[in-house]
Amino acid sequence: MEFVGRRPWVAEGGKILVRCQNWIGDVVIATASLRCIRQFLPTSHVSVLAKPWVIPILAHNPHIDEIIEYEGRGMHKGVWGMLRLSRFLRTREFEVAILLQRAFEAALIAYLSRIPVRMGYTTDGRGFLLTHKARSSKDEFDVPRLEHDLKLLQGFGISANEKELCVPVGAAEKGRVEQRLREFEIKMDEPVVGFSPGAVGSPLKRWYPDRFADLASRIREAYQARILLFGSSDERELGEEICRRALNPGIVNLAGRISLDAAIALIGCCGLFVTNDSGLMHVAAALDVPLVGIFGPTDPGRTAPWSKRYVLVRDAEVDCYGCSMGDCAQNHRCMDAITVEHAFRGVQEAVGAYGIDPAGTRMQQVTATERTVPLVTAERQGASL
Repeated sequence: MEFVGRRPWVAEGGKILVRCQNWIGDVVIATASLRCIRQFLPTSHVSVLAKPWVIPILAHNPHIDEIIEYEGRGMHKGVWGMLRLSRFLRTREFEVAILLQRAFEAALIAYLSRIPVRMGYTTDGRGFLLTHKARSSKDEFDVPRLEHDLKLLQGFGISANEKELCVPVGAAEKGRVEQRLREFEIKMDEPVVGFSPGAVGSPLKRWYPDRFADLASRIREAYQARILLFGSSDERELGEEICRRALNPGIVNLAGRISLDAAIALIGCCGLFVTNDSGLMHVAAALDVPLVGIFGPTDPGRTAPWSKRYVLVRDAEVDCYGCSMGDCAQNHRCMDAITVEHAFRGVQEAVGAYGIDPAGTRMQQVTATERTVPLVTAERQGASL
């Protein structure tokens, strides 16, 4: 990996803008980088530019000073919206932009905002917009996303020894967990298993709903556990289908019914989390919930949860496994090969290794905070440069 750019590049106490990614899982992974930035520059003012739907991941982060909302579907949509956002950022007089997002747009916004130091990977043809650039070979991207983010920081002198995720639960949401569970007729002394059967952006990463339903029934019978189904509003019908197909009662479909803030707190009460390669998988990892990850077309070497309490379920005999293709010419063989029995063995392995704590015990282990990071919404200004 080649790094280009002068050092030192920032003085202690400066103003730093971090452009994080647009997907929930990627932003969870980015919290390790935010921790390292804060430890390296403890008195600097660190702002994060983020899309609205990932803000709950950052809302209670102790390592940042503010979140600036990037309304890409609203006032910052299109060219004029980007110019409007850049003009607002210019008024904040940032000295450094650290671009964890690899897109061209992230570098262009930093450039238009006249931020003197702009550091990031030279992906997406954006190298000419950066003052401090890291060039990677294709092989260097074949590592866990967290490691690749930290390599960028290390290349410009930021110590990155502590590789820990950080998604604290808001104290208010933690306080509502018992009430919410009571509404679902779940007791705090019962074990709760979370399911994330969806996968935003790639249906090919989804295991089949009938198999999730059968697995839920087996878990319910074996461990007397209640099942909470998590997902977006687009996955509501998927959750309903799983509930209809399951043989045993005790499944609650939360997809599209609760906010991400509430979902984070409820995931924290789970004694086990069974998931496709999804954003909520990374939330569970950050909360140290034991995980069973079902992987097909994506490569766990790059996207597996950053967790020590994790069981991978896949069929390594399938020769096209981990292809990450946008389309599949193999009739989804990588997922089709994963049977309910295969997945249940993964559950048994996880429970045998890590246990399956009841909801009350889990909530005692979850870190909660009263602090909420200030949220800044860019003013509706003109777009002139």
